[in-house]
Order: sequence, then structure tokens, then C-alpha cells
Amino acid sequence: MPNTPENRTDSAEPFLAGTLALMTFYADKPSVAAIQKIGRNLQTLQQHPQISAEMSIVCRRLAAYWLTLGCEVPRADGHCACTFAAASAALQ
Repeated sequence: MPNTPENRTDSAEPFLAGTLALMTFYADKPSVAAIQKIGRNLQTLQQHPQISAEMSIVCRRLAAYWLTLGCEVPRADGHCACTFAAASAALQ
């Protein structure tokens, strides 16, 4: 497949589409793993070179929301997902 504007490998669109699909999956089957992946994807999108400054702010705020959302879901090992959120927040 040629590297055209519609299918460039450095495009943010496939990553954004995957994140939206994960959000849809989470709406159907909530899980800590989905929360964490959504938060990490949003953090990555925030830093993507094709994302505008305004969209970067939105992604940063949504990442903080999703990673904090994970605090409310206990993991099977009895620990809170907040450990992940705290570590991820330190990267911002």
C-alpha cells in the first residue's frame, strides 16, 4: 500500500479510532485493563505530532479522568488501580 495522506503510518487517526473502540468496549464490559489502556492511549495521543495544541489539552484532561476512573475499580489482587493512576500522572 502506498504511503498516501489517507493511510500514513504516522497518522493519529488509527490511534484515535482504536481509543474510541476501547471506550465502546469499556461501555459494554467495564474493566481495569480497559481503563488503563484508554488512559495510556490518551496520554500518547496528547504527545502525537499531528495533534493540535487544543486537542492535546483535551487528551491530557481525558487521560487524567480515565486514569482516575480506574481508582474506583478494585483489582483482583485486592489493590486499587490508583497505583497505576499515580504512576501515570507523574509522567504528565
